[in-house]
Amino acid sequence: MKIAGIYLAAGNSSRMGSNKLALPVGTMTVGSLALETALKSSLDKVYIITKDKDDADWLPAEMKLDARCSFIKCPTAHHGQSESLRYGIQQAQTDRMDAVIVILADQPFITVQMLEEMIACRKNNQMCRFVATTYEQTIMPPVLFSSSMYTELMELRGDNGAKAILRGDFLQKGKLLPCADKRLVFDVDTEADYEALQLIEKTK
Repeated sequence: MKIAGIYLAAGNSSRMGSNKLALPVGTMTVGSLALETALKSSLDKVYIITKDKDDADWLPAEMKLDARCSFIKCPTAHHGQSESLRYGIQQAQTDRMDAVIVILADQPFITVQMLEEMIACRKNNQMCRFVATTYEQTIMPPVLFSSSMYTELMELRGDNGAKAILRGDFLQKGKLLPCADKRLVFDVDTEADYEALQLIEKTK
């Protein structure tokens, strides 16, 4: 079974006022932390979706050269997250991936264990259409989607992320993996979030 990560890194950072993925965190950057985690996992490929004019200078050279990384520019990223997601799904279809895990570049504290649990859950449940992280009963990224959902994901438009599909009776068709630690699903959207990130890093 082949599983790829779709690393969504084409956001506008509108609430931050500058490219949040390039902000320093120790010797790393905000945008490199979750990718480092993804590359330590057993994912077969990681599709890094960026804006058309983003050369991913916020990533260390060794990550950019990793054989599992594929950089995909999304010229329509300004139309919403669904655009980036579709570009990743198209590549997954081309590469005949059996499933994808949608990962946000601004979620610095996801862990290898979280990704591996999702991968194992999918491999052990062949009929499972998705595996989603939850915190306090709310679905959060990262989320794994089986190839059987690619068509539905390709139909998303605007800022409707993949979570838009995961509601109602459809939730019976997959697995939910509760996360007890809010830090693991923490995302960096504002200057206050960035300050909180730096504090968490210092106390790790």
